Amino acid sequence: MEAKAATRTIPIVFGTGSDPVRAGLVTSLNRPGGNITGITFMNVDITAKRLGLLHELLPNATRFAVLINPKNSIIAETMVTDAKAAASAMGWQVEIVKASTNREIDSAFQSSRRSA
Repeated sequence: MEAKAATRTIPIVFGTGSDPVRAGLVTSLNRPGGNITGITFMNVDITAKRLGLLHELLPNATRFAVLINPKNSIIAETMVTDAKAAASAMGWQVEIVKASTNREIDSAFQSSRRSA
């Protein structure tokens, strides 16, 4: 976002796992407009599919945890929204677990295990 704000003439190429339209990088996927273009892996758009696959593996499970990195706010916010919407639509519960470091990830897994 800083690069976009800094110039309107220098070409900017991005690679992202989030939706660049939602993130405000481009106006549309077909025609990004301006001086910004790039690729996206659309990782967050598959959050519902990931929860569905977990449920197929564990058909009796109705409670899931989603681990996000809060330092990556654009992807984290979208994943939280998508995970909550998907879980709600299926009648499941979802716990959002935030972690940015190895220590925080270990702690998050311990915490999730205790609350299960």
